[in-house]
Amino acid sequence: MNTPAELTGEFWSAAAEGRLVRPVCDDCGRSFFTPRVVCPHCRSARWRYVDSVGTGTVSSHTTVYRGPDETWATPYVLGVVDVDEDWSLLTRLLVDPPDEAEPGVLIGTRVQVHFVPGHPPDTRQLPAFAPLDAVATAAVPSAAPVPTEEPS
Repeated sequence: MNTPAELTGEFWSAAAEGRLVRPVCDDCGRSFFTPRVVCPHCRSARWRYVDSVGTGTVSSHTTVYRGPDETWATPYVLGVVDVDEDWSLLTRLLVDPPDEAEPGVLIGTRVQVHFVPGHPPDTRQLPAFAPLDAVATAAVPSAAPVPTEEPS
């Protein structure tokens, strides 16, 4: 596995099925992310994708007020989720942006993975995380990007 498509193809196939997977080293047994040619812990090239439980804890977050281009609806929240199998993922958090007067308010929040469509033209299913209490009450906000209108 040497090209990005070879390294990540199985990840994207699993995401399309609504499954979160992560690389696990066959030699040291540790999880890691992002996929790499060799395990970052022991340098072994022997690893495989394994299903994740899809739950974790927010360890950091920020609100994005300016997207990559004008077609991205803002604001939205990005965060680092420490997934329960001891690996981390930078991802979209499916929450309303927190009040700026409360920095770090989401840190420690327990979250569960959901899959949302990517921003066009990339419409692959992307892992995003919502608080467990929102999952229980079905109060997960929509994550679909909202295109902005072209000025007339």
